[in-house]
Amino acid sequence: MKSIPLGKLILIYEVGREGNITRAANNLNLSQSALSKAITALEEQMDTELFKRVPSGVRMTPQGERLYAFAEKMLQQANSFGRIFYEKEDEVEGEIKIITTPFVGSEWLTPNLDEFLSKYPGIKPRIYTTNENININETDVAICTYIPHQPHLMQMPLLDARIKLFASHSYLKKNGVPENPEDLDRHKLITFKDNYYSPYGSTNWVLNVGNRSEIPRESYFVINSLQGMFNAALKGYGIVELPDYPIITDSELVEVLPQLKGEVIPLYFTFLKHRQNSKKINLLYRYLLKKSK
Repeated sequence: MKSIPLGKLILIYEVGREGNITRAANNLNLSQSALSKAITALEEQMDTELFKRVPSGVRMTPQGERLYAFAEKMLQQANSFGRIFYEKEDEVEGEIKIITTPFVGSEWLTPNLDEFLSKYPGIKPRIYTTNENININETDVAICTYIPHQPHLMQMPLLDARIKLFASHSYLKKNGVPENPEDLDRHKLITFKDNYYSPYGSTNWVLNVGNRSEIPRESYFVINSLQGMFNAALKGYGIVELPDYPIITDSELVEVLPQLKGEVIPLYFTFLKHRQNSKKINLLYRYLLKKSK
């Protein structure tokens, strides 16, 4: 098995990029003859032709194109690691793109970033929210439920949220406090329009828990937004199921039927495996993990 001298990769990269021995030699601070001899020696060692001489310079052969692609990838990784290795924590800067659901983005992530941004003023967050399937390839980090069958992703546990029932003081004063799940039959219920918590349980659990009928309870107020559900409950429109994020448990809402145990929804800090050495990503994960405790 023939090995590829890693020190020769930059020669292959420069010659392939420039398509000209003279220009590549100038970039590398080598003489044209020295670079030509090095390429010829590598071709002999590998027993394959990497470049064809043409009037304008050189053109890569198919084998040369394969080696060029490998050299480009290795050099990019080396440069990336070098930047991460030598930069100090307080010198980390640049954009970091985060995608998550609207409620997590506005009500958990955004309020919790203040200390992080004070410590790393050079980092500029770009937060995108969606209720649709998350495409991790368009961002640096996703905060979302587990994405199955994706071995190219790093999915780090971040936050567990349990679904609970809540209502306002004004609603309960007017309509009474349910003492058991069956009592929900006579209450006004606020629900989400579509399935939201999948695959960790049925959305609109409040329509089915303690229901003795085969037909789910009827919703009173429906909206396709957790923020909207939260606001509707604050206004006293009815009883709502929501994850127990601090923004909710610290609000004026009262937990209803606390003996009920709703589904636990684990959220993960997700990014592409090849980004696992990114200092910005690792700093953000360690920070948010502390905030989630």
